[in-house]
Amino acid sequence: MTFAVISAILALPAMLFAASDQALVAGKPLVNADRTITVPLSITNQDNLMAIDIPLKFSDGVTLKEVNFENTRVSYFDLKVAKIDNANKNVVIGLVSQLTPTRKPELSAGTGPVANLVFEVKDPSVSELSLETVKLVNPHHSLLFIYHTWDQNGRIGQQRVEPTFDKVAYALTAGSGLPQNFDLKQNYPNPFNPSTEISFDLPVASKVELTVYNVLGQQVRTLVNEEMTAGSHVATWDGRATDGNQVASGVYFYRISAERFEMTKKMLLLK
Repeated sequence: MTFAVISAILALPAMLFAASDQALVAGKPLVNADRTITVPLSITNQDNLMAIDIPLKFSDGVTLKEVNFENTRVSYFDLKVAKIDNANKNVVIGLVSQLTPTRKPELSAGTGPVANLVFEVKDPSVSELSLETVKLVNPHHSLLFIYHTWDQNGRIGQQRVEPTFDKVAYALTAGSGLPQNFDLKQNYPNPFNPSTEISFDLPVASKVELTVYNVLGQQVRTLVNEEMTAGSHVATWDGRATDGNQVASGVYFYRISAERFEMTKKMLLLK
């Protein structure tokens, strides 16, 4: 039923244009705590975008578990559906701003996320996840942006645009740059004055707290307190006074907490 709506929209007569200034982009993959991989999809579009058709093909060795639309530009759309075909390694995402009588605006011009693909990799020998557009038949699907138009007499029509999409391939091995383990590095420089950098690794997306304490165990600074993506990160501690709070020379400890990982290291501030 839902994809019949998309097919009906595609069947309406309209002009087809290619547009290099409009695009679908697959963003940097996020490794989740359960080892699934989320790939965000973003678009750049013009005003009055009423429908989007996104057929994609993904590589062997991975399973597409779900497509969600959380925290996206299209979260208010009436129609947000995805037909996943893991047997043939493809997915069709259909988005329509309004199907019900309640007036909902078309998507205004801008850039931002419209969907999140959540993949599962069960085979450790799989080294790559790739995505590319695909054209499907019976029913027909191709990568399209569909806009509402009005002629000089106020009659409603539609314009179809073929946005650009560059095939992407993400490395899934250790060589991809994603850490394999949690780790907290020794700060550098050490000793330092007035600032130092603290590096840490996250093999999965995590809620991270990175805090500085003095030798009495009193909290001096909170450097990080947020959700962070998998990867290698750097936080900077500036030992100069901020908000009127003087920081003295001496030994300090910095502690990280992420998922079930905790570690503390020592550093020396010399003024």
